[in-house]
Amino acid sequence: MSENNEETTTIGARLKAARTAKGLTIDDLQQITKIQKRYLIAIEDEQFDKLPGDFYVRAFVKQYAETVDLDGNALLEEYRDQLPSVHTETIVENVDEVQPTRVASREQPASPASRVRNYLPTIIVTAIVVLILLFIWFMAVRTHAGSSSSTSADSSSVQVSSSKKQSSSSKASSSAKSSSKASSAKEQTIKANGSSDTAYTLTNGADKNKVVIKSTKAAWTSVTTNGTQTWQGTLKADGSHTLTLPSNATTVKFQFGNATATTVTINGKAFNFNPKNSTSQVRTITLTIK
Repeated sequence: MSENNEETTTIGARLKAARTAKGLTIDDLQQITKIQKRYLIAIEDEQFDKLPGDFYVRAFVKQYAETVDLDGNALLEEYRDQLPSVHTETIVENVDEVQPTRVASREQPASPASRVRNYLPTIIVTAIVVLILLFIWFMAVRTHAGSSSSTSADSSSVQVSSSKKQSSSSKASSSAKSSSKASSAKEQTIKANGSSDTAYTLTNGADKNKVVIKSTKAAWTSVTTNGTQTWQGTLKADGSHTLTLPSNATTVKFQFGNATATTVTINGKAFNFNPKNSTSQVRTITLTIK
C-alpha cells in the first residue's frame, strides 16, 4: 500500500492519474493542449530531459495540470524539487506561444521570398490579363486608324475623280466653244458679187462640195466645172440629183431650164440663185469657189 502512495506522490504519476480519472487519452490531451504526444508521455514518465528545455518543462506541466483540473501553480510549487530549475519563474499562460509545434512553425512570419512565391500565381494571372487587354486595345486602335486612312483615301479619290471630271468637263466645254468659234469663223457663205443676180461667190466650203438639185416640175439642168461639163439632165416633177464637185473646182456654171421650179443646196445650205424669182425659162449662174 505504501508503494502505491509513493508512486502517486511523483508529479508524473499524479498527472497521469488525474488524466485517467477524467477519461482522457494521451491523444485527447494532445488535441486539447496542442502539446506534442511525445512530450506528454515524457512528462508522465518524468523524463524531462526529452523536452525542449527547462523552461518548457514547467510550462508544459502547468498546461497539463490545468487541463486535468489541477492547480498548475500549486502543483509546480509542490513538486518544485522534482522539476528542473529555471532562471525565471514566469510561466507562459498560452502554451502555443512557447511550444515548437508544427502549428506554431506554420504560424511564423513568412520570409519575403516565401511571400513572393505565395503571390506568384496571382501575379502571373494578373500580368496575362493585362497583356490581353493591351493587345485588344492595340488592335482596336490599329483598326480605327486603318478605317480612318481608308476613309481619307476614298475621300481623296472622290475629290481627285471629281476634279478630273470637272477638268474634263471644262476641257470639253472649252473644246466645244473652240469648235463653235472655229465653225463660226469658217461658216460657209454664198453671196452675190455686188448687185449681180447671176454671179456668186462660195466661201469656206468643203474640200469636195456636195450639190443637190431638186425640181417641183420637169426641168432641164446643166452643171459645168472649170469649163468641163460635170452633169446635165432633165429632172422629173419632184425629182432630184446629187453630185460632188471635184476638190480643185474653182468655177461652176449652172444652167437652169426652169429656174422658178428648181432649188439648189450646197453642203446642205440653200443656194438662192434666183432671188428676183425671174420667169426666164433659162438662167445661167456662175459660182466662184474660194
